[in-house]
Amino acid sequence: MFMTPLEIGLTLFGTLLGGGIIFWMIQVDGHFRRYSKEAAGERASQSSQMTLLIDEVGRLSDDCAALIHTQPKLKGLISAHNSISSLEASLKSDFGAPTIRDAAEQLLVAIRGMLATHPTDGDFTTAETKPDAGVLALANRLFVLFGELDIHGPKNLALSALEARRLGEIAHELGEDGWSRACYKEVASNLALGNLVSMRCLASLAKDSADIDEEAHWVGEQLSQLPDDVDLLRRLSVLRPETAERNVQRLEALGKATPADHSFVSGLKERLQGDSSDHSLAAVEAAIEQNPTVEQYLLKARIHRRRNEPLLAIDAVESGLELPGGRQNGEAWALLAYLLTGEPKRLADALKASVHACALDAGGTEMILLKAELLERSGRNNDAFEWLESVVEKDPNNSVIQSELSQMHTFLGRHNEAWAVIENAPNWNGPELHIQKGRLLLADYDANRDAGHSDTDILAAAESSFREALEADRECGLAWLCLGRCQRLVGDIDEATISLNRARRLMDDAMIAAEESLIALDEGRIDDAARLIDEADIKDSKSLIIPYVKGLVAAKRGHLSEALDRFNEVLMTNPHHVRARLNRITLHLLAEDVQTALDDCDWLLMTYPTLLLAKLRRGEALIQHGIFDEAEREIRSVLQEQPENEVALTRLGACLLAQGRADEAFQPLNNALNLNQEYPEGYYQRAMLYLEMGEADSALADFKMTAKLSSKHVDALLRVAAIHHEREDLQDAEVAWRKVLDADPDNKLARARLDDVRISLAKNA
Repeated sequence: MFMTPLEIGLTLFGTLLGGGIIFWMIQVDGHFRRYSKEAAGERASQSSQMTLLIDEVGRLSDDCAALIHTQPKLKGLISAHNSISSLEASLKSDFGAPTIRDAAEQLLVAIRGMLATHPTDGDFTTAETKPDAGVLALANRLFVLFGELDIHGPKNLALSALEARRLGEIAHELGEDGWSRACYKEVASNLALGNLVSMRCLASLAKDSADIDEEAHWVGEQLSQLPDDVDLLRRLSVLRPETAERNVQRLEALGKATPADHSFVSGLKERLQGDSSDHSLAAVEAAIEQNPTVEQYLLKARIHRRRNEPLLAIDAVESGLELPGGRQNGEAWALLAYLLTGEPKRLADALKASVHACALDAGGTEMILLKAELLERSGRNNDAFEWLESVVEKDPNNSVIQSELSQMHTFLGRHNEAWAVIENAPNWNGPELHIQKGRLLLADYDANRDAGHSDTDILAAAESSFREALEADRECGLAWLCLGRCQRLVGDIDEATISLNRARRLMDDAMIAAEESLIALDEGRIDDAARLIDEADIKDSKSLIIPYVKGLVAAKRGHLSEALDRFNEVLMTNPHHVRARLNRITLHLLAEDVQTALDDCDWLLMTYPTLLLAKLRRGEALIQHGIFDEAEREIRSVLQEQPENEVALTRLGACLLAQGRADEAFQPLNNALNLNQEYPEGYYQRAMLYLEMGEADSALADFKMTAKLSSKHVDALLRVAAIHHEREDLQDAEVAWRKVLDADPDNKLARARLDDVRISLAKNA
């Protein structure tokens, strides 16, 4: 039977397909066998490498064990490092800080591991070997942890006397003298009463800090155990001159007295007879005569400084610097910088001294700030910035410098840069950065207020920042001062007064009196305001707030020329003082110097195009100038931004009235009084509108309301008196003219009309 072509084709196709599949399977099998061999080889290679790695790790482990056995110190350092790292990680964890007990246990492990590698007696006055770099690095991290855990001494760390002394020695080496003093005091007072090593170190610490009384105490304590120690007897004679004669007698009994000892006592007696008011100065001068040292000259300078004898203090420091090695004494340069700061003719010398002090790491943060201040006073603002920025780069945790750098940017109008500094600051533990953040927020509030937008949310945020500063340090006077300002701006005068009183108890700053003066102005106590701003002027005549507030006081008293001079003084120094320029515009308008007022308005609007108060003042000036169309446009542009601005509404009503559009003027004036029923100018302008319409009774009622709300509103008082006078209500007119004279004793019109009324009343009597 023959197959059809279709069947033949299908058969061939099936045969070919089957053959292809068989060929593919043979190829796949070949590849699989090859890959299997390669994988087996790779596994064998990896197994060999793993064996080598395990052997290497084993050898490293053996080497580490051998190293620890041959260098026992490493075990303690490793233990301390692990404990410190664990505690640091716990403090940074999102799950909260460790408990006090856990922290104390980890700290104790870290301290003992570290101290075990420093086998000394803990006496830094005689130690020949200093802690190595590894110990100091761990100790530095440890003291940072102490600060974060609010631990300020060894009292609750369960250390032995030896461990406490060793910790004190390491603290001294790191410059943590507060901790060092606390460690040695804990030993001398509690752990090992009368321990000579601790008392010797405490005397040395007191000497370094120029604390004569403290050093004398610990020298005396040592003498109680070593009554025949020649060096201690001579040192006590210097520190306590009243004991010198007795100490020299003791030296004589020991056969150790020298001619220098007898000369010292004789010279001391002569000096004491010449000036019995300050034994310390006599003692130091006697010591210098016996053995001049830089330290003794520094003591002499500090005593002169306390006695308010700056020139003698400067001479003493400079004498110390001239001694061998004196120019390498950072504390001497630091003291000289402080002393010369008050000498205007020696500004360059003061700057030079501060540079030397900072180069020798003396004077701490205060000296860093002083150097920046002296650079600024020398006209080197960029150098001052670069100096502080270099300090921050080396020590980004110094919040005091960060705050000062931000404040410097603020003074120069670099608002964004000021914010950037504090936003990038890593350490917010102290009050400084919280205070600076609050200041920047207050600056934002002032800018918004000047633009006519009093943003109470910003003010609340500023107050919150100052309260955070007080949480960090309740004794921070600057934080209380700034909080008081916030409370004054929000209208909480009672709380502001309490905050400023607290600030006064904590610091002596001119800004406290200035803030109190502004409160007195708000309350209408003009004489108190004048007294307080004069007090601020005595303390700090350089601050711009002094002439500004004095200008406000003068304006309130009606001394317009003096007020204008004060605002001019402010603007000469800072042309961008918006409030001073706005007040100067008002004074120019009162003096009818309209063109000068318009010039100030134009300057403000060119500099701050969105400043609504400047637009409003310009509208007022244009009304006074008789350019009503343009004035109306300015005022309406303000109302587009602030439709509920009662001042702008009142000015619009006055502008419309001046154009003879009395019917249109009613609506904005009534709207203004609906917004603020105690706005005297609104009543005054509406009264003028009533007069224009011939409604004298309504006008009289509004004029009286104006005078009731503002007892010094002379124009309203004159209008009331004039209406009574024209109506021949003589008794009411007499009272009204008297009120005008009470507000303005030199008003000639009121004086003349009062005489007319008296004559008329006499005739009718």
